[in-house]
Amino acid sequence: MTPRLPHRIGSLSALFLCVSALAPAAAHAGYGDVVDGYPSWAERDLHIWTNAVRVAPEEFSAEYEAGGCTFDSFEPGEKLVQNILYFDAGLCEASRFHCEDMESNDHFAHESSDGTSFFDRVSRWYTEGGVGENIAYGYGDGYVTVMQGWMCSAGHRENIMRGSFNELGGGVSGTYYTQDFGGGAPNWEQPMAMGSHSPGEATDGATFLADWQDAEAPASFVVVIDGNPNALALLHGAPEQGIYSADVTPASADCHEYYFAWTDSQGAEASFPEEGSYQYGKDCGDALWVDGHKGEVGGTPDGGDDGDGGTEPTADFPFAGSEGTEGESPKLVGCASAALGSSGVLALLGLAMVGRRRA
Repeated sequence: MTPRLPHRIGSLSALFLCVSALAPAAAHAGYGDVVDGYPSWAERDLHIWTNAVRVAPEEFSAEYEAGGCTFDSFEPGEKLVQNILYFDAGLCEASRFHCEDMESNDHFAHESSDGTSFFDRVSRWYTEGGVGENIAYGYGDGYVTVMQGWMCSAGHRENIMRGSFNELGGGVSGTYYTQDFGGGAPNWEQPMAMGSHSPGEATDGATFLADWQDAEAPASFVVVIDGNPNALALLHGAPEQGIYSADVTPASADCHEYYFAWTDSQGAEASFPEEGSYQYGKDCGDALWVDGHKGEVGGTPDGGDDGDGGTEPTADFPFAGSEGTEGESPKLVGCASAALGSSGVLALLGLAMVGRRRA
């Protein structure tokens, strides 16, 4: 049996009122598109479950109890439904860089292994709005990390449920996890922010997950797998702001490709990822990505063969890693508080990380 790892979580909170560095320009890509292999499946998985607790915080009470806390113990503001967080490639790179640094150097802190501060690290890629960070180590997967780790730790939970954050980038390397939150304006104006499948190692049958946020529920919302549309149904939250899901077993193939498409209440159509499709299965490339959309259907099912699609999703789908990992109790990493000074930085002791504003 593979030994299970101890798990730890840590965070730091701060508000940066000014910034002295500009983020490097990101490579051009459509929203949600994979560039050089990223965002990875694990990063998207971490993101979708973060949005799930933001839109339906009370619905995961059983997971909180498994993590040693209760929904009733949350602060009043942490019980409120919050907007979904949109993906930001810069925040994702900052998070991934930190996970890889921690794993490579057996290091667990918000500062980099060479002593670079959180502020200096994140500002290489992101310079807009307030910023926060959560880190964790040793959990079984992103679902457990979010539900049983961070949501059962006051400072981390505060970051996840903070209403002023609009963007998120998650990093995963081995069993190291980082979330970097941003308060800048999202660079995508569509009602869907993130989508993925579960479990990550699925070969044919899988559960497909997508978030939604609009004035009204979608008129049509589908996941198009290998060119065939499959209707999504509400799993968590409310029809106009929730997580939609479909359990689908497409015809067996070495590699499947999929994207999400919808028609909103006003008749506008769009898709995610914007310019390509995610992949999963037995024999896909390392990037798990292909350019283009097979069977472009807008947001309306066209009667194609959808395998076992159309089954009403259930909230007790057995997502992997529901028990976390064995070992020592989670440990928290914080920092000493500092008063606002001439540097324009206010650091707060906590279990979540920092914030800033773009120049």
